[in-house]
Amino acid sequence: MGHLFEGQAKADPTIRLLVSKLTASIPALAARLSEGQPYVSSGPGGMSLGYLRGGEYITQSRKLDDGSLIQHTPEAAKSIRRMLERAGSDATTIAESLRRLESAPENTRVTVADGLEVVKWSIERIEPALDGPLLSQLAPLKTAYEFLALHLNGAIYEDVPALSAARSALRGGAVDTTHLLVERLHASTSRPLHGIVFEGNAPYATVQVRFFGQLAFRVHFKTIAVGGPRFVYTHDLESNTEHIAHTPANEDDG
Repeated sequence: MGHLFEGQAKADPTIRLLVSKLTASIPALAARLSEGQPYVSSGPGGMSLGYLRGGEYITQSRKLDDGSLIQHTPEAAKSIRRMLERAGSDATTIAESLRRLESAPENTRVTVADGLEVVKWSIERIEPALDGPLLSQLAPLKTAYEFLALHLNGAIYEDVPALSAARSALRGGAVDTTHLLVERLHASTSRPLHGIVFEGNAPYATVQVRFFGQLAFRVHFKTIAVGGPRFVYTHDLESNTEHIAHTPANEDDG
């Protein structure tokens, strides 16, 4: 399931903004989550799409309407070499053209060979491209179902409507809103932590799943109530430590 819907989590626009906001607190995790993700750069040459590879911004190659190419500089060097080789240029001419490319000042049009001009545009700003899909509600549903299993033990397999509906959805079916509801919520501030809590029954069981302190999902198992102790789990992303604790039970938990 990870590659189907959980693996898409890092493309969610809110998660991308939260990762960017918390980079100073969780640099290693932020680097892993940002790797290969789309970004938008801007500067004197306009806006371009690209991605991060090994922490470096790589401009996405594309051809403009006027026939010119936008490329990452190392890729541009390869393109220039291929163009000159196809044109029959000798090794000395190619080497001189590549030298001119390497030494070209930023934001200045430079002729590197006959009929071949380049501009090494500077980049002033790089921001996440926020056009990715929202995290599938199946991801928090799966997490909530697994967390509820820790409270129910073997009873998680019982053939009761809410649990059966959850299993059906996770096997590829639709989310049956008669028995399940997944709310997407936002807190006011971000924090470098994830959390899961069984909130009890009001009147039915609800589990809250929280990412980076701010993005949360409340999963309602609408036709089941769960008795006994309830727990809260947190993962501190700065120290990479996990915590599990009891939370007080309300009278409605029965």
